[in-house]
Amino acid sequence: MTPLDIAKHYFQLSNESNLEDISRMFCENSTFRSGKNELFLGVKDIMAMQHIHHGMYKKLRWHVKDVKEIKPGIIHFEFDFEGVTHSEEQIAYSGMEDVIIYKGKIQHVQVQRL
Repeated sequence: MTPLDIAKHYFQLSNESNLEDISRMFCENSTFRSGKNELFLGVKDIMAMQHIHHGMYKKLRWHVKDVKEIKPGIIHFEFDFEGVTHSEEQIAYSGMEDVIIYKGKIQHVQVQRL
């Protein structure tokens, strides 16, 4: 798979809340900066955050508006997020996400809410 394919697959798995397969895409030294500017180091820390985030919603979806490989291994997404919490609250925001792929794994993710 190309870096672009890997990054697109990551978004697909995120929309499915397939956290088991997502965890296999990261490595022990991967990093993640969330849209709330929180920083996570390593697959265990990243996946703990992912479990909390996905667990907040009974329904969620990232709609990719644009995706491109801006440099080799650096994939830039523009997205709209929509979710419904367990208390029926509607959550919606737009953002950008950069996914860096190195040696077939996600090395870094950086999310920016707009």
